[in-house]
Amino acid sequence: TDHLKVCLEHDITCPTPGCGVRYKRKNTLPHLSTCQRKKKICEYSKIGCAHESCRDEMAEHISESTEHHLKLAMQQLATQTCPTVIKMDKFQIHKDTSAEWYSPPFYSHPRGYKMCL
Repeated sequence: TDHLKVCLEHDITCPTPGCGVRYKRKNTLPHLSTCQRKKKICEYSKIGCAHESCRDEMAEHISESTEHHLKLAMQQLATQTCPTVIKMDKFQIHKDTSAEWYSPPFYSHPRGYKMCL
């Protein structure tokens, strides 16, 4: 019936393939947030790891891929630029005269903010 499609007390089966756990509809969000068969991307995806697996398999991936993750991190570090030193010409003169002065515009980092001092 239509009531069973929305009833919060009705037992349903987890929609995640391979899970099969049954719970009350009202517990859908808590279950899906911890479902061990739900796909998850690797926590090192921000540095280039493309692995995706079930939650219950992710710990094994993390453990077995330490060297791969380290190489990705090293590649990421190698592409970053070194800090920029900004030297203000005639600083003491500007300071003593209280005149307004600005540095030439620059970017804070690649794809960063454009600013001047």
